[in-house]
Amino acid sequence: MSYLRSKSRRLKDGTVQRYWYRCEAYWEGGRSHEKILEYLGTNPLVRSFPLDPPLARKVASIVAEPLSPTDAMGKLKDLGLDVPFRPRQMMLLNNPPLRRLALRVE
Repeated sequence: MSYLRSKSRRLKDGTVQRYWYRCEAYWEGGRSHEKILEYLGTNPLVRSFPLDPPLARKVASIVAEPLSPTDAMGKLKDLGLDVPFRPRQMMLLNNPPLRRLALRVE
């Protein structure tokens, strides 16, 4: 079973920044250890999914529709994008120099 963990770090200007990870605990040698499964950035409820162009067209039609969060989550799951939380906002990102498409879910 995985869980969220945050680590705080003091920056040069004196502010404290929190970094979030999805972790899993396991036993080895009679002691508990922690394995980091995924780095989530500074906000655990924001995810970016890279998209190839055919999938991006399908996702664009979902983003354009006025859907409830549970309906949007179900349609994204049908396309193979597993969003572990109810999305409040979805947007398509296009990075022109790199020609990479991504779906950002908050």
